[in-house]
Amino acid sequence: MKNPKGRPVGKVTEAERDEIKRLFERKNGLAELFKSVPGPEHPLYDRLVQDMGETATRFQKWWDEKSRQYKWKGEAGAHWEIDFETCEIFLKKPR
Repeated sequence: MKNPKGRPVGKVTEAERDEIKRLFERKNGLAELFKSVPGPEHPLYDRLVQDMGETATRFQKWWDEKSRQYKWKGEAGAHWEIDFETCEIFLKKPR
């Protein structure tokens, strides 16, 4: 039976987990806030777009840096996920 979390590839420290968790929560919060903005004419629109881009870049940079640091092996079409409780990293393939 397949692991629903994916294939385990490694583990990060609690400090590293906390860093990606903050970025993850910020990314999700900005996405939810963006849904409530009616369009480009809204005063928050440009700032939200900028914040979303910066957060997405920092989020991806974290994954890129950790994958190099820990030498995680990726696969085409797959992505890494973290279990915030255990700090474990999994490679998840699309269904």
